[in-house]
Amino acid sequence: MFRFSSLILFLLIGSAASAQIEDPQYAFRDLTRGLDGTWFMPTDRGDRLEIWTIQDDSTLVGRSVRIKPENGDTVLLERLRIELRDTNITYITASRVQGEPRETSFTLTEVDEQGFYVFSNPKNNDPQNIRYLLLGNREVQVITEGIRNGRTVTQEYVYEREFTPGAVEFRLKVGGNAQTIRTTGNFPTDPPEFALPAYDWRPGWEFGTQVRFKGRGGFLTVNAEAQRDLNYRTAWFIAGIYPELSFGRDARFSIMAGPYYGRLMFGGGKGTMLPDDDDYDNRLVNDFKKSDFGLQGGFQYRMNFGKKDIGGILGIRANLGLSNLDNLYIRYCSPGNEAFCNGAVAFQGISLYYSVDLLKL
Repeated sequence: MFRFSSLILFLLIGSAASAQIEDPQYAFRDLTRGLDGTWFMPTDRGDRLEIWTIQDDSTLVGRSVRIKPENGDTVLLERLRIELRDTNITYITASRVQGEPRETSFTLTEVDEQGFYVFSNPKNNDPQNIRYLLLGNREVQVITEGIRNGRTVTQEYVYEREFTPGAVEFRLKVGGNAQTIRTTGNFPTDPPEFALPAYDWRPGWEFGTQVRFKGRGGFLTVNAEAQRDLNYRTAWFIAGIYPELSFGRDARFSIMAGPYYGRLMFGGGKGTMLPDDDDYDNRLVNDFKKSDFGLQGGFQYRMNFGKKDIGGILGIRANLGLSNLDNLYIRYCSPGNEAFCNGAVAFQGISLYYSVDLLKL
């Protein structure tokens, strides 16, 4: 009876563990794409590295090495491999024990809500479990659990990603915005009702691409997009470079700020208040200056909608134009009163957008 109950319990545990891996192919793809690259961890005995390379669509190969601090020589600790075969994902370590080659296999049994990938081999004493946790794109946490001399032993390693030229994200972004005109300086006061440009916040849309160059602790984002403002009926091509700083061990939250350049592609600006056609001194014309320059800054949060991991990022960003775009008003100032006609206008706005990693689609 005891043996039968133990067998049932073992089958239930195994079934529950397997049931948590709903789609092995997606789990393997996300793990291998996340691990691909070089990871290092400083220690008293020199830097320890895990180096992973995607061999094909079902195999990730790697090696664990240590760099000797005294001479820089590389010591191979283990050869590593992660394989997808049918619906099974296996983590394989190959090392030498007392001069003899030894290969140990661990089966992926769980992908939990925190993002841990748990590989298990109860027949192997140390380790019995290997847990990998990808902390954003800059860190990976490895925890081993085993039995040594009759005691449970847990070891934790935290590796940082080394920057490589290939560590690049190509992203597609779409969003909505709201824009208005910011006025500075002086505008003609005659007639009084046309003293200032009469503009208000109006909605628009934008789409574009992002190229994110991954570095240690953050990103450098090159942003290019088309932006349409519905109130002023203008469309701009916007390009910017934004240093981006990530926070937290999982690097989900980040802030970014930097300059942008905008080029007017077409426009037909129509303000909310038009002077009379014969009021030449304050007549509204239908174009802006063609070039815009300013600053943008915002927040981003890495999140994913739906089951498939597409590297989703939700962001909010504000822009502040610094260029005077004033071709809106043609004004006449009497000689000696030019200082009273030095008004300037510039765009300011806010955007809400969502971007995805094209390589994960």
